[in-house]
Amino acid sequence: MGFPRETSHREIRGGQEDRLTMCGIAGYVGCFEPSLLGQMNRAQGHRGPDGSGEWHDGEAGLAHVRLAILDLSPAGAQPMTDATGRVVLSFNGEIYNYLELRADLERQGVVFRGGSDTEVLANLLAREGRACLPKLNGIFAFAAWFPAGVKPLYWASTAQGRVFASELKSFRDVKGIDWSLDHAAVTAYLTLLYAPGELTPAKGVRKLTPGSYLEWTAEGGTQAGAFVPPHYSEEVQPFTDRQAAEACRHYLGQAVKRQLVSDVPLGGFLSGGVDSSAIAHFACAELGDASRYPCFTVGSADLDGLSSEGFAEDHPYAVLMARRLGTPLHDAVLREAALTDLDAMVWTLDEPTADVAAFTAHAVCREARERGVKVLLSGSGGDDLFTGYRRHVALRHERYWDWAPRPLRAMLRRSVSGLKASSPAGRRLGKLFRYADAEPAERLSAYFLWISQDTLAPALSPELRESLGVDRPVDQLLRSLDSLPAGVSRLNQMLHLDRAHFLADHNLNYTDKMAMACGVEVRLPFLDPDLVAFSERLADGRKIRGTDSKRVLRQSLQGILPEEILTRSKAGFGLPLRQLLHGAYGTRLRELARSGRLDATGLFSGPGVIALLDADARGEIDAAYPLLAVLCLESWVRQFAGR
Repeated sequence: MGFPRETSHREIRGGQEDRLTMCGIAGYVGCFEPSLLGQMNRAQGHRGPDGSGEWHDGEAGLAHVRLAILDLSPAGAQPMTDATGRVVLSFNGEIYNYLELRADLERQGVVFRGGSDTEVLANLLAREGRACLPKLNGIFAFAAWFPAGVKPLYWASTAQGRVFASELKSFRDVKGIDWSLDHAAVTAYLTLLYAPGELTPAKGVRKLTPGSYLEWTAEGGTQAGAFVPPHYSEEVQPFTDRQAAEACRHYLGQAVKRQLVSDVPLGGFLSGGVDSSAIAHFACAELGDASRYPCFTVGSADLDGLSSEGFAEDHPYAVLMARRLGTPLHDAVLREAALTDLDAMVWTLDEPTADVAAFTAHAVCREARERGVKVLLSGSGGDDLFTGYRRHVALRHERYWDWAPRPLRAMLRRSVSGLKASSPAGRRLGKLFRYADAEPAERLSAYFLWISQDTLAPALSPELRESLGVDRPVDQLLRSLDSLPAGVSRLNQMLHLDRAHFLADHNLNYTDKMAMACGVEVRLPFLDPDLVAFSERLADGRKIRGTDSKRVLRQSLQGILPEEILTRSKAGFGLPLRQLLHGAYGTRLRELARSGRLDATGLFSGPGVIALLDADARGEIDAAYPLLAVLCLESWVRQFAGR
């Protein structure tokens, strides 16, 4: 994000605060008191245990809390200036190719004070402005005051000016922000579990989308744009199986190597699935010593009810892979009290994200930090590039029935509507054919919905029910599909929605927030630009054939990973949500409905929510995640919007 105009550099100060616990940025442009910087820093202080800094010049201010990963010396402190003092930068994230970029700058005569990637970026910005953005390989969000996305970044406009921050809670002390509820976002949280694109729960706050920038001037001018090409803009290449497998292995190994750059201890998530196991293999091979890559997983003996949720058990596979590599494996413990503390989860996530997987991410990151590990490599993104979800298999099987006339497809939809939702098979079949007679684009987008509008509507307030008919959550996804180049296959359209929304707006958002709360940075080798570009050049059949998903990735890892891992089905870090829903969570819902607090949010009908809960208990519908979203929204409204 750039702010082009001359700056006087009136004050730069930095310091340590023991109470601050991961990298976060914040700031403003406009007529604000400089003390706001300290307030914003304190609100997101858990993101940065290693230092804090503030800078302001009267009409602009930058703040930073630091988790030191590269260049642990004072030369890495922020906000930071370039060598000429022309750019002030506050940066959150990592640039994996910073050594290559630094070498280019040194050949141009730039003299560096320290060894951080932040200093490289500051000097690039000073020389090239936003033209340097396509050169950056990493995960980052930053703000720079000029003379002339995996990391979240929120922004808002007020009568006094504009503010931005890594976390939404940093705006709680900013006067003039509109905290009234954005109904389009609310219905998205209830049906998709996340708000796509720029949406947040608050009307007055927006977030930057991945690969985009926002440029402000002190005079009030705004310019926005993207610095990465659209998804699937390159032509599909006629790779053979062998060529595709060799290229996949090369690009994944290269991505892991790039992301092992660190001056502090690092390790990795290890679920025992293909993605995290592959990253662990390449990391250990690159480091040359498996003991330098400790892995972390969730212990399997601490929770009951996993089988009823349709999840496979990860732990034995994680143990198998760790023994194969010789790497230490540490079990994270999920504490029962944490599972019922939804208020803490919502506060940490900044958004009412209804996914108990956030608890597992927090447990793993907490265990890593307690063992001195500040950086973890994650397998997230592998499913979204190479077809790892059940919906990808379902989409490929549409050819067996989508040729049927619409009346026959409507009959198919009605025939599965009565299936019991109490079993995983019933839930999946119901979801598969719930939109069988819809138009192709709408049917594709509907794979991401957890509940239909008709089923949800009675649980909503009249006002929210009315807005649901105006701007449906699926419309946000349809607009995203419109951004793709012509001729993109249906499979790649779905993968686009996976990456642009399910991954970026949901999985990466909760992972970032939970990791930052523990003072841990999570890196994502599968989102390396070269690996992503390779995946987009693959024909559909290289990625999936019948039920054989992630074909090219599995083929590339033959002889590298154990066969038991290569052939296992998709599993997630699962929690017994339905058991909780008809236990502690259900009790909470009934209390909120009985006390009138659900109705008081202006979003829900208490009796309608309880009717939804009862229907779920009888197995008539599957509303577990939407009901969890009700709890999360009530918590968000109370904690953020003051109701």
